[in-house]
Amino acid sequence: MTNKKKKTTTKKQVVVGKQEYINKQTGELEEFNIINSYDTDFNFEKIWLSHILESLEVIGNQKIKVLNWLLANKNNENMIIATQRKISEKCGVSYPVVNKTIKALIDTKAISSNQSGVYMLNPDFMFKGHNKKRMNLLLRFQEINEIDQVEQIENKKEE
Repeated sequence: MTNKKKKTTTKKQVVVGKQEYINKQTGELEEFNIINSYDTDFNFEKIWLSHILESLEVIGNQKIKVLNWLLANKNNENMIIATQRKISEKCGVSYPVVNKTIKALIDTKAISSNQSGVYMLNPDFMFKGHNKKRMNLLLRFQEINEIDQVEQIENKKEE
């Protein structure tokens, strides 16, 4: 079984007009298509997250309430700024459940954190906005994960 990485972007080319150029070799005037090339999302699917989460919350458990709160309270940079105690209070869920949920989300790379009370939602999981901004946030998300991994290694060495 091969492990192929899912394609998330693709090149799109659009003819935006025509331009005339002089061929240096022949001296003739030639017409060319002007093509704009840019990256776009690939295999993009639209979901109505609030409806799905409401349904899961009705049939689901306390962890879904935590996830729902995190998604509802992210800013436009995919950041969630709240301590686990605050999340617990706002969701009406016990602190241990919030702690386990946050840990599971970090372990599955759904969120990352390199500072207490500051979390970043993985832009590969959910993002609202343009592709260029998403790519910038993906880079930031990867940097936070790398910093977190280095800190974990250093903490293990100290033990």
